[in-house]
Amino acid sequence: MMPREWGRDPFYTFLPRERNEGFGDVYAGMIRFKQSFPKQHLQTWVGFGYYHLPDVTNTRLNKYGMPSYTQFNIDIQYQFMGILKGMNAQFLYVYKGQEGNSYGNNKYVIHKVNTSLFNLILNYHF
Repeated sequence: MMPREWGRDPFYTFLPRERNEGFGDVYAGMIRFKQSFPKQHLQTWVGFGYYHLPDVTNTRLNKYGMPSYTQFNIDIQYQFMGILKGMNAQFLYVYKGQEGNSYGNNKYVIHKVNTSLFNLILNYHF
């Protein structure tokens, strides 16, 4: 959802599909819960984050014009067995809700906040 959501850096405020780069004076916090079900080859994560960003009109500290937001993630992963061993399926749901002022201008909202993202990912590990 952001141009620089590359890699899997384990930052303390990082939730998948988000990475706060290009901002100054950010206050962020997140909490994430993990539950494993080994017999079912299933893992689940639920995460919530709050990200207080500089005002959208302050381009020096907020170059993307992104309002403050909350983010909620649900991540479910299934590990296949048998003939499909090495393959896993992942479902990721992300919701970003607006918290900061957008001054009634949709350029600060569209494709940034008040949006949901659904991913279905299949990976095969050799």
